Amino acid sequence: MKKLLIIILLIITGCSEKLSENYRGYIYNSKKEPLHNVKVHEWYNPVKYVYTDKNGYFLLKPRSLGFVDNLVFEKKGYITDSLVTVYYHKGHGTIYLFLTNQPDTLFMKEIKKMKSNGENTPKSGEIDLMKYYNDNSDYERQNSCK
Repeated sequence: MKKLLIIILLIITGCSEKLSENYRGYIYNSKKEPLHNVKVHEWYNPVKYVYTDKNGYFLLKPRSLGFVDNLVFEKKGYITDSLVTVYYHKGHGTIYLFLTNQPDTLFMKEIKKMKSNGENTPKSGEIDLMKYYNDNSDYERQNSCK
């Protein structure tokens, strides 16, 4: 009985996921190619950020080891993405993203280029609309005077 208790204790402690002191991971495009120069920052601390290297890898020190935040991923030509880094899943327990010693991966979607006739207009929820209108306002102003 004592041996069984020791084995169960070893299994439970051995299966617990070790957390990293940093956010870490890889960012790829939809073709599974590494994305270089993706800006990565915490949601509530956008002034402290890092960029991914040529392999799409990033390592970001959190603002506090006692507080984890959502992460934001930004790159021109791609849909800005944000992820919750810690959440609870019934049946699986607490899930950690980009906080374990094993790096996680995010795939970013490219923004589709619009044709001047309005084809390929992004659908609702496909991109951040305020960013879309800000980025395209010069194009619309130039073409509205013709």
